Order: sequence, then structure tokens, then C-alpha cells
Amino acid sequence: MVIGCSGLSKIEVPEELLAEEDELRIHYFYEDANAANGPNEQTHVAWWSEEIHMSDADREVLQATILHNVRDETGRQTADVIGLTRFPIVVLVNDKEIVLKTDDLNEVIDFLKKNRQGS
Repeated sequence: MVIGCSGLSKIEVPEELLAEEDELRIHYFYEDANAANGPNEQTHVAWWSEEIHMSDADREVLQATILHNVRDETGRQTADVIGLTRFPIVVLVNDKEIVLKTDDLNEVIDFLKKNRQGS
């Protein structure tokens, strides 16, 4: 599943998820089936994020970044707020809005390369 860019800006992104001006922030959300919580045994959504620079449009750098496993109890609530229903998914945001949602790392790299060339 790959989610395109149409309608992404209609989702209001909480300020704490946005990037600094002229930067991007990558958020990676995935379900941890081994960490079900709550009475309905809903899977835990793990969430990791980091500021990225256009020069980081490299598969090895992004894979190493995404492999970090940081548990955050607000992962599912954050995913819900920005409209995520399927996992794993990578979300790129700038200082105003979501610019890309995808489960394809190559699409992230292509997006970064395209935007770096346009800079």
C-alpha cells in the first residue's frame, strides 16, 4: 500500500510533530504485536521520529534511522490524530503540514532527492 499526497494538507498536524522551518521531520509508525495493551488487546503502535536533512536522501541512512525502536505510549493516539489506520507507515512533515505518507522507503528517498534538486 502506498498513500499518495492528495488531501494530506487537510489533516491538522499537532505542532510538536512539525519540523523546523526549511527542514523535514520523518515519523515512522508501526504496530508491535508483542506489546498488546488495554482490555481489547489492541496492538501497541511504536513511533519514532527525527529531523532529516535533504542531504540524507540515502537508503542506508534512512534504514538505519528507521530501525531504532523507541516505545512511546502516545504512539497510537498520535497515529489516530493524523489519520493513520495502516502500519507500518512513514510520514514526512514540513513546518506546516504532512507532505508524504507511504510504506515504501524508495518513495521517501525519491521525494527527498526531488526536493533537494529543487532547492
